[in-house]
Amino acid sequence: MLISHATDVVQQRAYVQESADSIALAAVIGGQRSANALENILQVTITKLVLTENEAVVHVRVGQFTATSVASHGG
Repeated sequence: MLISHATDVVQQRAYVQESADSIALAAVIGGQRSANALENILQVTITKLVLTENEAVVHVRVGQFTATSVASHGG
């Protein structure tokens, strides 16, 4: 039972981090609209999104789990 729970936790954390990474990339390429579209598709909540000319920083939540990701592009 403990191993099953630990596996679930690891999978949920990985999903949240992968979602944050994907949304940060979408945001740096396509802006707020792209980030929100992916948020809906992935069924996560963006708790904070900061966009600059070359960078996106996103904080994502799913249940009790949160993740942060930064994406940038040259310019």
